[in-house]
Amino acid sequence: MADIFYTNSFPYLGYIFALLSVLPHILICSIFKPNYKKVKFSTLDKKEKIFEAIKNILYAINLVILVIINNKLNIVNVNILFGISLFFIVIYYEMFLRYVFDGKQQKILYKRFMYIRIPFYISMSLSNAFFAIWSKNIIYIIFAVLFTVVNIFVENKKYMKYFTEYRELYSKGKKKTGKKMLKDAIQPKGLKYITCAVIIYNPKTQKYLMQKRTKDKGGKWATTSGHPIFGQTSIEGMQTEIKEEIGLNVDINELEFVDTIERKEKYVDLYYLEGDYPLDSITMQKEEVDDVKWMTRKEVENLHSTNKFKETHYKYFTEVIKLKKIR
Repeated sequence: MADIFYTNSFPYLGYIFALLSVLPHILICSIFKPNYKKVKFSTLDKKEKIFEAIKNILYAINLVILVIINNKLNIVNVNILFGISLFFIVIYYEMFLRYVFDGKQQKILYKRFMYIRIPFYISMSLSNAFFAIWSKNIIYIIFAVLFTVVNIFVENKKYMKYFTEYRELYSKGKKKTGKKMLKDAIQPKGLKYITCAVIIYNPKTQKYLMQKRTKDKGGKWATTSGHPIFGQTSIEGMQTEIKEEIGLNVDINELEFVDTIERKEKYVDLYYLEGDYPLDSITMQKEEVDDVKWMTRKEVENLHSTNKFKETHYKYFTEVIKLKKIR
């Protein structure tokens, strides 16, 4: 039997590798694509969209070149490189199988797929680059390397924040445990994290500052809210979220703690803030906020009655105005 690793007596290697590269993408986009209820990543800035398009173009060119040069592959003395590439291909498919059998379960949080997605695409990119080196085709090598670099950059840009942001965990009674979890990772049983929300009120106009979430975030009106990161106190986290979401620099002493609501997976700390902030002084976080508006209580209630105000945030709103005895 001829040794296909030293000769070109097996003329279908390029076709097989091209199929290995594209098959999971086809299956994910057609058969195994989960219908996640959580946020989807359609909110990308212009630069990210450009790099995403470039990545897809390079990937398509890679596959075309691989098929074209299939009969000209010169595979000589590539035992080590073949082993490295095979290693990445195995990781690629192992990640794909984890996605198929775990990712499509609706009870699994959307962001948990991020733990699979990064190594999933990077391993495919590297195996593609190594295979290009084996081919000794300079055009294929150039495109494969470009695809690998751009792909790793794009995936890291979009998803690495889910590997660097931690939440602090609390036991019953809102007691610190010293433990932490990655943002939207699998939550340990019996432990909860903290979120915070603030009701911003202008006593002069008797109006409340509300924000409309982006379509990726549900598209409904809500209060300003967020999650303190590990190491932050609840009130520090609230101060940070106000700055990030609506661009207001609020002194921490201006924030008044009102109450804590215990929910199934978290504790929600409610805050109250008084101020007269002109709308032209507000800078919206484009990834999360579409609009801001000063509203009367009646306007908030009308939005809620027409299902245009987030239900949980309406509860936060009513709880604060009840405890603060705002009429």
